[in-house]
Amino acid sequence: MALFDDSYLIRGKDFKVSDIITVFNPKISDILDFGENNYYRAVSMFISTPQDYKVQLFDMGIDFEQMNGFEFFYVSTRTATPELSSILFGDLDFSAFSFVDDPATGNLVMKHEDILFDELSYTVASDFIRKINNFPEQKPEVYLNDDVKRYRLDVERGNLRHKQREAEKKKGSEKSQLLSIISALVNSGSSPYDYKSIMDITISQLHDSVNRVQKIKHYDDVMRGLYAGTLQQEKLDLPAINWLS
Repeated sequence: MALFDDSYLIRGKDFKVSDIITVFNPKISDILDFGENNYYRAVSMFISTPQDYKVQLFDMGIDFEQMNGFEFFYVSTRTATPELSSILFGDLDFSAFSFVDDPATGNLVMKHEDILFDELSYTVASDFIRKINNFPEQKPEVYLNDDVKRYRLDVERGNLRHKQREAEKKKGSEKSQLLSIISALVNSGSSPYDYKSIMDITISQLHDSVNRVQKIKHYDDVMRGLYAGTLQQEKLDLPAINWLS
């Protein structure tokens, strides 16, 4: 299996997991036509881990720490309609897959007709989706004991209820994050894009451009502070904030 590197993000390349399975790096226009909410629903479905649903799993009697990420991926994609997954996987129908033992390896795989989707495919595909959308890698929580674990779950349960209440209040008036990013980049004065040309770049290129513009502007602000005497150079890690780093 071929692996991807960061050049895929810069070039806006799709990632070919196998001869049959490709993960797409969609253009901004494709995402907006698909619907921003639908797009991030699809993204969430393919990158979520048991830890993301630890409260729900615990309330179902499932210990999220004992659940394999690939197993959770199979369960979560049972409701992935071909329409929802098409923005990332084309005509691949995840709801048609079964979880079976691979006779060749003895490992569990997702299989549909002659298509195999194994744990390595899941790992690299979900990592690619996470990176093109600029989502940080999730680090698993470590609990000292079961009491601490239950306490953290109770806290998280309360946070979820609060988020649900807030979401209900804002229902119908949600602000598009993607449109705000597009507008900021077009009007930053530090990018070559206008509202027409930016529609042809991919989601990974959009995030790379925004991150670089932010770094350039931060570097410029620091330099102005140094020249004005409001910042002390010995207290700054200049190589770390260099906009070329």
